[in-house]
Amino acid sequence: TGHINSKWLASKQSMGNHSDGMDEQEPMSYGIFALLNAISVLVIACPCALGLAAPTAIMVGTGLAARFGILVKGGGATMEAASRIDVVAFDKTGTLTIGKPAVTDSYQTESMPGEFNTWLDACVYELESQSSHPLATAMCTYIRENRPDAVSAPHELLEHTELPGRGMHGTVQMPEEYAQALGWPAVTRARLLVGKDSWVKEEGCRMEVPIETRIRWADSGLTSVTVALAQESADTGCALSSFALTDQVRPEARDVVAKLRKRGIDVWMISGDHPAAANAIAQQLGITNVMAGVLPEQKSETVRMLQQRGVGQETEADMAKCDANETGVGDWMQKWLKVTRRQRKKRPFARVAMVGDGVNDAPALAQADVGISVGSGTAAAMETAPVLLMRSSLYSLLTFLDMSRIVFRRVKLNFIWASMYNVVCIPIAAGILYPAVDRGLPPVIAGLLMIASSLTVM
Repeated sequence: TGHINSKWLASKQSMGNHSDGMDEQEPMSYGIFALLNAISVLVIACPCALGLAAPTAIMVGTGLAARFGILVKGGGATMEAASRIDVVAFDKTGTLTIGKPAVTDSYQTESMPGEFNTWLDACVYELESQSSHPLATAMCTYIRENRPDAVSAPHELLEHTELPGRGMHGTVQMPEEYAQALGWPAVTRARLLVGKDSWVKEEGCRMEVPIETRIRWADSGLTSVTVALAQESADTGCALSSFALTDQVRPEARDVVAKLRKRGIDVWMISGDHPAAANAIAQQLGITNVMAGVLPEQKSETVRMLQQRGVGQETEADMAKCDANETGVGDWMQKWLKVTRRQRKKRPFARVAMVGDGVNDAPALAQADVGISVGSGTAAAMETAPVLLMRSSLYSLLTFLDMSRIVFRRVKLNFIWASMYNVVCIPIAAGILYPAVDRGLPPVIAGLLMIASSLTVM
């Protein structure tokens, strides 16, 4: 009446030790028996193991990544996304290449009088020295080493502006002799354009660089930078000089691309260079997915399309994307959107990592699920990307992806262990074994088990 038989409560009363005189002890009341079981359940159910399962693994993973020269600013969210990456998109210049291009060929007009080419090189040298872009640095080095007279030639650069993805724009004081030779007798100031061929054409400049020269450079995979003068008051001008540059591919780039594809990850190149130059580098590296001639604001849109594209087998339309590059960025985007719509049900989405190094890559790095900046990148890229590869080798990218997968595999194992611990021990602490074996789980033992479960996830 209101009491429990002492034999049934023996394990609780003596912490599992039975003695001959146990049956003579005062029986335990229902209230105390329930209280002891409740304490055991409460101790066992303490979520320490569940609470430590993810943070400890992530903390160890980010610390280990730092030892390998990988700075993960995004923490667990970034590593979780990296553990399930489907697509890796690379910038070309400075990422897949060393980022130290060199001028291999050049063209100068022969239709201008006197020392015009020297004066123009002097203007180009000063304008390009205002930029930190690798191509600008290479052009300054070439002029300084091969045309030293231009460095000290008299000229006047009035203002300058850098247009990401296009080139450098400046205003120069125009000598009267050169203005008359160009058919601009009343012009005293002119716009100086140094950048992509397509941009120079958009500004209304006619190309005086021979078409044969430009075709030869494109077929050789060289990047061309055009120099043009244009009137301030009218969209008319002419391209009077051009430089052809090449950049050395990183020695480990091809192996990194091959290992990414072996892991089942699609590899893309997104570049602002001419399609011929970008495809030449891609062919060396074994990359079949190339998007060339992309402006900085279009890079983020391209990453978004890759995310919407999803995951699955390639179709014939996918394999034709390289041919679409030659027809222009806009046409390619329209074709690719049609492919995306047809396969949306089959491929709902994809997780994309973008690897870049320049100001031009910052929008794409922000759009990607995981933005990764190489150590030699600009401040804008390193500020935007949640992952920084402090070492110059692209092998750090493979290390980061593998480490992210290992860390979250460990997180899952920790959760499984912590959940199994609760599933097994909570019923025992509640007294499920009393009717069968006359044994329970004393609070002290429950506390030791709780500590043991926390240690296992650490």
